[in-house]
Amino acid sequence: MTTSETSARRRAVRLSSARGAVAAVGAFLTLAAAVTGCGSDSGDDEGASAPSSPSRPAKSSPASPTPTKPAKSPSPSPTAVRPKKPLKPSTRAELRACADGSCTVVVKRGAEIPGVESLRAGPFTVSAVGPEGVDLTSVDASGFTSSLLGQRPDQGGPSTVNELSIAVLAIVGDTAKLRLFPAK
Repeated sequence: MTTSETSARRRAVRLSSARGAVAAVGAFLTLAAAVTGCGSDSGDDEGASAPSSPSRPAKSSPASPTPTKPAKSPSPSPTAVRPKKPLKPSTRAELRACADGSCTVVVKRGAEIPGVESLRAGPFTVSAVGPEGVDLTSVDASGFTSSLLGQRPDQGGPSTVNELSIAVLAIVGDTAKLRLFPAK
């Protein structure tokens, strides 16, 4: 064999090996798709046949098809979350009880929480309540404005203004349950 024939033969062997590897990968993927199945278990595939069970003998189909019952509409799952009714907002007297720096109240937009002089915080006005969170604004006697924006139950802890902590316990619709307490 000449050198050019040897080189040509080597290329042919490499090409043949590469084709064999591609064919093996293709066969493997085809086998994997057949074993795992394609599609979903949701039953939405029209024309998809159900897997046959080897423990049941195959039945012959009757000459005329048997009527089938119409499928029931899916019932809501027991874990479905139902919208909660808004909480009953606290009265003005209940809001005034926050003046000692320790209370739990339910507020809506426009509610006013009195200041806590001993903790140097407030008064607070609730400027928004919704899915984005609770917004509180405070203007102290000197005119300094503090804003707590987007306060949520899942934010990782209460917010603190001077020596007063404010935690959002729940937001339901346009109401929010707040807990005010002295900061540690």
